[in-house]
Amino acid sequence: MAVALVGRLFDGPIDIVADIHGECGALTSLLDHLGYDGNGEHSEGRRLVFLGDLVDRGPDSPGVIRLVRHLVEKGKAQCILGNHELNLLRNEHKHGNHWFYGEPEVIRKDKAAQSFQVLADEAFRSEVREFFLTLPMALEREDLIVVHAAWDEASAEKLRSFDGNAIGAYDFFDKQIQAAIVAESITDQDEIDMREQNLNPIKVMSSGYEGKAAEPFFAGGKMRTLERLRWWESYEAKDDRLVVIGHYWRRFLDEVSPQVFEKYPKGFAPSGADMFPGYSPNSLLGTRRKVMCIDFSVGVRYEERGMGLPEGSLGTALTALRLPEMTLHRNDAKVLLCG
Repeated sequence: MAVALVGRLFDGPIDIVADIHGECGALTSLLDHLGYDGNGEHSEGRRLVFLGDLVDRGPDSPGVIRLVRHLVEKGKAQCILGNHELNLLRNEHKHGNHWFYGEPEVIRKDKAAQSFQVLADEAFRSEVREFFLTLPMALEREDLIVVHAAWDEASAEKLRSFDGNAIGAYDFFDKQIQAAIVAESITDQDEIDMREQNLNPIKVMSSGYEGKAAEPFFAGGKMRTLERLRWWESYEAKDDRLVVIGHYWRRFLDEVSPQVFEKYPKGFAPSGADMFPGYSPNSLLGTRRKVMCIDFSVGVRYEERGMGLPEGSLGTALTALRLPEMTLHRNDAKVLLCG
């Protein structure tokens, strides 16, 4: 089935939500604070946009999917794919996604205990795949672009002209990359991995650009030699549109208590190095201030629970960007102005 992989974004006022990671309770609290009812109706005619990574690590990925799909089918929401949805579509077992295969999993870094997750059965897996295959990689309108991880006009143009769904596009571009690797006799694994990541427009949009790390590090349940790049620092937009992303584990570090820092002196890095040095949590990114990341690490709530800490203790929150107001609304009802 053909899908417009770079689709048309809703006109009018919207609330954008990123990286829910199975935290269904945080999502329903956030929607309540934003003023939505159970059918996605809003008194001001607002609508919702979800930036992918609905699933994994948290306790109730099925509940999140059912709610988001309900809102999409009602015409009250749009949703794009993140890297975690693509992992499920490609049947890849990854850290935090064994719920999809009906398998209990130990996901905490200290491996101390099995984490509670609602498990999927085969019927639900089929429903999920069918829904995910209808979703685009990005949405755009005259003033705004939304994408899970990274926006690149060359990648977008490749996907605009592709006739098929996200998995078809992934495989199509991967075959081209593999052919070039063989033709050029490339054997260095880091070089192969970087090409597979940075030259496939599906991977660029869903998980961003990567480069060789100074030293190996642990993230996402395994050791890694490539690290995420701060692409927004060199982003040269062809127009003046705001780009809204998730994916990069931002946190409200100024709200982490001294007691937590004392107990965990190195902090808690969900995915390698801090991607936002020098930025406050509500800051726009890049030299032109045209990128905004709204992933505030609710995907590590399972670690907070495992450590016996109250929700938000590690600087986490599920957050929506309200436009055109340019305000951040959190699941704990706090509101911040972006700037």
